[in-house]
Amino acid sequence: MIMHRYAWLILVASSMTVAAQEAQRPHAYVFADPELVSTQRVFGIGNATMLLGNACEAFPEAVTSYDAWLQRNQATMSSLTQTLATHYRIAGTLPDVQARVAQAMHLPTALDLSAAKLDDVCPTLPATLALPNLDLQQRYQASLVEVRDPDYLSLKRKQAISTPPVETSTPPVETPATEETP
Repeated sequence: MIMHRYAWLILVASSMTVAAQEAQRPHAYVFADPELVSTQRVFGIGNATMLLGNACEAFPEAVTSYDAWLQRNQATMSSLTQTLATHYRIAGTLPDVQARVAQAMHLPTALDLSAAKLDDVCPTLPATLALPNLDLQQRYQASLVEVRDPDYLSLKRKQAISTPPVETSTPPVETPATEETP
């Protein structure tokens, strides 16, 4: 009887070890799973917003608006993070799980902005965070509608092909005409 219990414990422990050693899944967009694609897209927006919000800690108005934004979006961001942690096989109980998910997706995990750049972007953060498309739950629902469209990928390809080239601010260099001699 006691031997049976030990055998059972060893079996459970070994299966947990195998699960813990399962390799992290590489990043890819799984277009056959619209919920996952939408989760990935919105996580990227939320992660970038949180990095910028934290970087603007020296700007009181930015801090106030970021705190309000975070209060409204924290539950959604936590849910997105846990869903992706499960997908990428990252233990949701590990510290810095959001950074680990961002790293798995090849997204930044920190911002290194100069003081001049922070002076440029942080004062605009309150207006940016007030935009409707930065409501993560609303953005997730809109993304879900978009990626569930059966023509989603073909529409994206058409847009990529039909997008005209961006004009540069540098005019083309003209070469002087030469005369041909007979």
